[in-house]
Amino acid sequence: MSTRNYLGATILALALILSGSASALAKDAYRLTLRYDMTLKGTPLAAGSYSISWVTHSPEATVTVAKNKNVVATAQGRLVDAGKRFTQNVVLYDESADGTRTILEIRLAGSTQAIVFD
Repeated sequence: MSTRNYLGATILALALILSGSASALAKDAYRLTLRYDMTLKGTPLAAGSYSISWVTHSPEATVTVAKNKNVVATAQGRLVDAGKRFTQNVVLYDESADGTRTILEIRLAGSTQAIVFD
């Protein structure tokens, strides 16, 4: 095999590996809009648009919340299968007497999975 063919094959293989990695990472990242100020495991989150991603530890997950590419919160949760596909991202929360909203669960659009925070 000539050097040119070897280099071409190497570049093609690298491109295939990187495209597979990018799609795997994209699967575990979602855009999320909070309509209200909320807290996630004690960390306050102002109303607005966020990116959430996670790393699973079967079934536990380390969830990262970012705004404008800056990490604003990290929390431990559990990935659960709800048995039905969600059509949109939904945040379930508990509202205390003082009006504080605490995130309990995030349901993921296009998936049957939800992230539950105990």
